[in-house]
Amino acid sequence: MALKYRIVLKRDMSKGAAADAKLFYGQVRSIEKTDFKKLCELVSGYCTAKKGEVELVVDGLINIMKNELESGNIVQMGAFGNFRMLAGSRGSATLRNFDPSMFKKGRIVFTPGAILQTIISKPSFMKLEPFEDPDENPNGGVERPGIL
Repeated sequence: MALKYRIVLKRDMSKGAAADAKLFYGQVRSIEKTDFKKLCELVSGYCTAKKGEVELVVDGLINIMKNELESGNIVQMGAFGNFRMLAGSRGSATLRNFDPSMFKKGRIVFTPGAILQTIISKPSFMKLEPFEDPDENPNGGVERPGIL
């Protein structure tokens, strides 16, 4: 399977680029979403568990992960990867003035394990649609019959 992408024209964010400079970038797009029920159905096809049993196990896993992450633990899921909680804080001029309310919103960080590392190291790509280059088509990518 390949990651689907489109080519977009965006402002050049390179250091020292002119203010009006633009470059073409590839932008990966997700086309479909696999919902929870479909995911459980697909998993049940790989084992002897029925879809409902997979749903119960995954639901239990999510609740246990929530509790473990809230406790500050790293959740290791073997070759799948690790989950952990992070949170930054605002600074305090003195140690005495630091208060836990200075922490910002937390976030969950996922670090892929061996199984997922193989797919992120060398993905394949498939172009979704051709990009109309305004330099090649002076009408801005719009066909205008009768206009020369």
